[in-house]
Amino acid sequence: MDTIEQTLAVATEHHRAGRTTEAERLYREVLAASPGHPDALHLLGVIGLQSGRPAEAVDLIGQAVAGDPTSPLLHANLGHALHATGQTRDAALSFARALTLLTNEGEGWGNVSALAGLIRRYDDEDRRAAAAEVDAAYAMGDVMRRHSLLFLLDGDVAHYEALTNAVLEDPMRFTVPSIHYAFWGMAMQLFQGGARSGDAGAFQSGNLTEYYRLMVDETALRYHLRRRMKRATPRGAVKRIVLITNQMLGAGHQPTADAFDFARRLQDEFGREVVIINPNAMAITGENGFVPEYSYNITEEYEGEQVIAAFGTRVRMMSFPQKRFDEEKVNAIVDYVDGFDPDVIVAFGGSNVVADLFSGARPVICVPTSSGLPLSMARLVLGYGEADTAQGWPEDMAERFRPFSFGWTLPPAGPERSRTDFGIPEAGPDGGPLFLVVGNRLDQEAGPDFLALVDSLLDRLPEARIAIAGGVESLPQRIAALRNADRVHTLGDVENVRALHRLATAYLNPRRQGGGGSTAFALADGVPVVTVAAGDVATVAGPTFTVADDAAYLERAAALAGDPAFRDRQSAEARARFAASGDRRTSVERLLAYALEAQTA
Repeated sequence: MDTIEQTLAVATEHHRAGRTTEAERLYREVLAASPGHPDALHLLGVIGLQSGRPAEAVDLIGQAVAGDPTSPLLHANLGHALHATGQTRDAALSFARALTLLTNEGEGWGNVSALAGLIRRYDDEDRRAAAAEVDAAYAMGDVMRRHSLLFLLDGDVAHYEALTNAVLEDPMRFTVPSIHYAFWGMAMQLFQGGARSGDAGAFQSGNLTEYYRLMVDETALRYHLRRRMKRATPRGAVKRIVLITNQMLGAGHQPTADAFDFARRLQDEFGREVVIINPNAMAITGENGFVPEYSYNITEEYEGEQVIAAFGTRVRMMSFPQKRFDEEKVNAIVDYVDGFDPDVIVAFGGSNVVADLFSGARPVICVPTSSGLPLSMARLVLGYGEADTAQGWPEDMAERFRPFSFGWTLPPAGPERSRTDFGIPEAGPDGGPLFLVVGNRLDQEAGPDFLALVDSLLDRLPEARIAIAGGVESLPQRIAALRNADRVHTLGDVENVRALHRLATAYLNPRRQGGGGSTAFALADGVPVVTVAAGDVATVAGPTFTVADDAAYLERAAALAGDPAFRDRQSAEARARFAASGDRRTSVERLLAYALEAQTA
């Protein structure tokens, strides 16, 4: 046995060094001495896979799995071999077996999320089969991991319903930070369009709304906040305002710019005393087994009381950058707010837990930063776009709804730039059509369906190019697999996006919830938008720029590229849309009127 293990050790050293011929010879020596040796079979199969012989790899690694069915690594590599032979169902099941073994061993987030990501490449039927495999063999008692993992695999909202029901039925089984972490994990997956089956809208207005309310109540109860907070009496005036946002991250983060802009307008244009509270309360540190693991960024220099500057002005801010959500941090926030003694609290963004903790003690108004149902316990909940309604909302929230338009402040126009300045080649004397895709979460939002649509558009328009603006990590690798990858350009974060607008034919929107800010800026510069009728982009752009389905999407984009008169009309309509709905000063004026109403609501 010593000789076999020594030979295997030498073989693996050759393998790591890339000397696969020598490694293969030694692996076969081991098998000759010990037929069926799982490690030798497995590693010989890996060489087959690496050498472009996937069928051989399936046979060899399959034999290894039969000899050692308890190894996650063997199941995972069998999955890779099966994938390479086009056997997607069997590949998904092999990855699922590896995933189950890792999970039942208490493996951390990284490998679990990576394996889940491999399964999520497949069609819905294969994903459901993999989820059923994991569910049947799951042996841990962690309800957070079980149901969040199953949702990640197959996107069935029923798993999140089971998770929320477990917490609603017995909240004392879970710590406050754990409840928060699971909430933000579910909210982010739904925001990014992770639901593949089930009624996500009904879940969000039902179970998730109840979960959110319980989360706020349990936080207040267990952290003894009700007796700590000061209760404000109605004052009939709005002079002092606290604006609480979930997080301020600085330049390049659109919600940060918007929060600052609302605050500075309230202060400079309407003479109110304003302070921004930056609690960083989005459960930054993982508190349970919820997958996928996520981590919200913080800006560490935003610490304590300070003044931040932008737009030629300065606004006071109190920031809590500690990477935790616990009683000490919440008490410090409560004490600061009570010391400032505001007449009204503006909850900037839905699911604003810290603002909602004050909902029984002070007037709170929710200003959503996205379309759809904002989870909020504020006295008044405002709309995101002027055409928004409370249709389909829970009855108590519908009563608190008020019409509103979020409004926008344009970034500086910046100097003229050419395509080559952005790294985009010219194509012909007029450059050819150039379509823009803009966003901060395009790794998640620009999925396979959208990339297939991009490929189809470029097939149809051989002179066209696509420019993708915004920080991305995984997207370039997926773009590389497109037929027309050479005409899709990832630009990263673009400082002067309005100069890019002046080169663009149209703005293309993936199916997503967000994107409102980048859409507003495109409209202001006369860039026509192409979007389906859902999410923030459709709300901001309006019906003129929405289409019914992918076929209509392609027709609209092609028409904008091929019909200059139509493109000119759409450009004029884009500017008119922004002029009619984009005035933030009017939005802030209306906010103050609602703040006065909230004093007695």
